[in-house]
Amino acid sequence: MLLPIHLTFFLSLMTKITFCNQNPVIGILTQEIYRSHLERFKPPNYTYIAASYVKSIEASGGRVIPVFTNRSTEYYKNVINNVNGILIPGGKSAFNISFGIGQSAYEIFRIAKNKNNMKDYFPILGICQGFELLLIATSTKEYPLTKCISEDVNLPLKLIPGMNDKSMLFKTIPDDIQKILLTEPVTANHHKQCMTVKKFMSMNLNKFWNPITVNTDEHNVAFISIIEAKDYPFVGVQFHPEKNAYEWKENDPHSWSAIYSARYFYDWFVNESRKNKHKYANSGLLENELIYNYPATYVGKFNSIYEQVYFFND
Repeated sequence: MLLPIHLTFFLSLMTKITFCNQNPVIGILTQEIYRSHLERFKPPNYTYIAASYVKSIEASGGRVIPVFTNRSTEYYKNVINNVNGILIPGGKSAFNISFGIGQSAYEIFRIAKNKNNMKDYFPILGICQGFELLLIATSTKEYPLTKCISEDVNLPLKLIPGMNDKSMLFKTIPDDIQKILLTEPVTANHHKQCMTVKKFMSMNLNKFWNPITVNTDEHNVAFISIIEAKDYPFVGVQFHPEKNAYEWKENDPHSWSAIYSARYFYDWFVNESRKNKHKYANSGLLENELIYNYPATYVGKFNSIYEQVYFFND
């Protein structure tokens, strides 16, 4: 009997996982309310997570805890020792590694890199702003990003020649999903700066990262849209796969093929997190930290780009 292609993909992934964590927990970074159309909600709220990221992780079989900004190195070490992967979300926060989500991302990148060096498999997924923060974490000499305009635009991906076999994402991707991603405008882009191919090479970022796909902005500037670390399970995508199914305020793609193909990125990330053996010392500690302890607020009626948001007063 022939199996549906999505089930065949899932089973093929499972056969490659020597340890399969059936209860993956994903940490999602909070970020400060800053240029985010959410200013009317502060105070008492100071940071937030868009609910679309939480829904995407849950749809792929993971549970979520918020990971708070402006905390100590020991806090982030403890988080990583408990969870199975970290998602760095998109947004519009300030890019400064001394505070906010920039500081959090830098700390987590450094700690997760050390974990992997010690054969403790720990994945990171960066979305848009998260993609950019991963690049900043590996750029020690200068700011790596360039101004470009790809705001509220849906694009097909262009696979860089030779990267199909090197890519963690594309080596297991079902043929029908790859065809959609490469031929249909299903990736939601919302960014005003980018990682150009020229600067990526001149800054030697290719020593740590593989550029997997490229796109061009409205001025024909070529920018990298997917990066993958050469030796670590770290992936960054410049677009927003969570918006296809869960956000409705912008020009995001909502066709069946857009929903179906976007799910692949979160399915892949949660399945990578299943390879990690971390767990909380007891169920009570986990239950106290799960996102379920916080209410989701409907903000779509207040001129927000999001439908729902989790707010935090940390």
